[in-house]
Amino acid sequence: MASSAEVKLYEACKRLKGDFHIFHSVAWISRSEGEARDGEADFLVCHPNRGFLVIEVKGGRIEADYSNGRWTSIDGRNRRHQIKDPFQQGVKAKFGILTKLKEQRGWDRLGVRRVGMGHAAFFPDVSDGRRLQGPNAPPELIGDANDLGNLESWLNHAFDYWADHQSGATTDPLGPGGIQLMARVFARVVEARPLIATHLEQEERKRLELTDQQVKLLDYLARKRRVAIGGGAGTGKTVLATEKARRLASEGFKTLLTCYNKPLGRHLAQLCADQPNLDVMHFHKLCKDTIDEAGRISGRDLITEAKATYPGKDLWKHYFPIALTYALDVVDKGYDAIVVDEGQDFEEEFWLPIECMLEDATSSPLYVFEDENQNLYKRVSTFPIPEAPFPLTTNCRNTKNIHEVAYRHYKGDPIEAPIIEGRQVETIIANGIDAQARKIRDYVSRLLVYEKVAPGAITVLIANRLHKRTHQDALKRHALSAGANWGSLDDDSPRSVVVETVARFKGLESEIMVLWGIDHLPDEDYHSDLYVGSSRAKSILALCGTAGTCEAILGDGLL
Repeated sequence: MASSAEVKLYEACKRLKGDFHIFHSVAWISRSEGEARDGEADFLVCHPNRGFLVIEVKGGRIEADYSNGRWTSIDGRNRRHQIKDPFQQGVKAKFGILTKLKEQRGWDRLGVRRVGMGHAAFFPDVSDGRRLQGPNAPPELIGDANDLGNLESWLNHAFDYWADHQSGATTDPLGPGGIQLMARVFARVVEARPLIATHLEQEERKRLELTDQQVKLLDYLARKRRVAIGGGAGTGKTVLATEKARRLASEGFKTLLTCYNKPLGRHLAQLCADQPNLDVMHFHKLCKDTIDEAGRISGRDLITEAKATYPGKDLWKHYFPIALTYALDVVDKGYDAIVVDEGQDFEEEFWLPIECMLEDATSSPLYVFEDENQNLYKRVSTFPIPEAPFPLTTNCRNTKNIHEVAYRHYKGDPIEAPIIEGRQVETIIANGIDAQARKIRDYVSRLLVYEKVAPGAITVLIANRLHKRTHQDALKRHALSAGANWGSLDDDSPRSVVVETVARFKGLESEIMVLWGIDHLPDEDYHSDLYVGSSRAKSILALCGTAGTCEAILGDGLL
């Protein structure tokens, strides 16, 4: 999405009364001095009597160094990002808008000889914005979180500032005709359909409330040392697994949080990076790190030993967990508690070293979170927990419309649909991979350019993993707009739209999901791939395939 900071100001603008007209995320190309020049502004505020005001918005904690002109934004993880000077941006945008208006044939008919115009900056994530005042940034032109509740007053003060600095020159009102001209040129007003970015922000707030309800179950589970927790996609298993691991570590237990999927393991490690006493990694990284350490200490090649003892087995399914068990005789790798996410993907051979790492194999806390419907790897596994899984019964990830599509492919205890209605599931219809790739590019580009959705909020999942390379190569032939690019889970760039297989994306989620590669799915993978793939979408799901495929998935015709 454009930014959470812009969304905050956008929501405040919707509460304005009177004659203010708000244009969000305006962009233009004008001809100046014989050449084309482009421009953009976060917000353009127009008033029929007072003129127009350009507002540049910056999120996070803000630092301004006027000695070198450097502005910095600090995000929630204390990462520093150099940003443009919002006041210089405002000056450029202000005069760019005036130039664009004067190019319009209707401008002369308005009789506006001199229009009132100004610029300002808004910092919705801080409450002490006035401290950022400087030579080109007077306090009257700085807005912050304190002004969101009374935005009209702040706007009037900003307009007053510019009216007082017109050097005695009078200005002409824009009038209703000027506002109409603004709408025709810049055409994105607050009263229009809200941005998809705004919907995502609102739905996420509701979703967090539901997730908090699920976390309360941990208070009950605290009385049990060995528990399996089962539930469908979106019921909060990974949220609960992470929270349980954090609680155990905070209570003094040396804790391991592990899972099967490598990308999920990396994601969990990032979430828990600030938690002492907690190790987080996917199972095969746990194996390799421990085996390598044991090899350095003992000089033994434990994988070779495992192959010699059990010839003809699989490296990942058998030799890694067997060698890990050998390594535990050499390396002190004990844990007071272990939490396993994606337990349905663990092979039988995985559980022996897991139990061996526990300080007490029978009484040390062991929590396993699982969903047999997500068993893409067709494991047959029995958890070392005698009691039946504790059921999670409320979907707190998806919208109701996404839930209804995903859960057509689910078998198990009934799962309560979310309260968030959401948008209808969308379809991207085309025949052939290249034509589908082109339409996906157009769909994603519209989200980036017109709906101000951030690239990281969009994911393209390929259901048929056997044809992953073919689909990825097709997308690469169609470049994205807005400076974004196609990427993968291994990319750290904030400008990347992730393109991955359903299997690699297990356990993860995305605000907007395009599910592709759904034509000609093998029968044995059909239900599991559609269930896992579609349930990764939090707010918007689009199916890309032929008309026949999409109609079959949606059931009663195209939605």
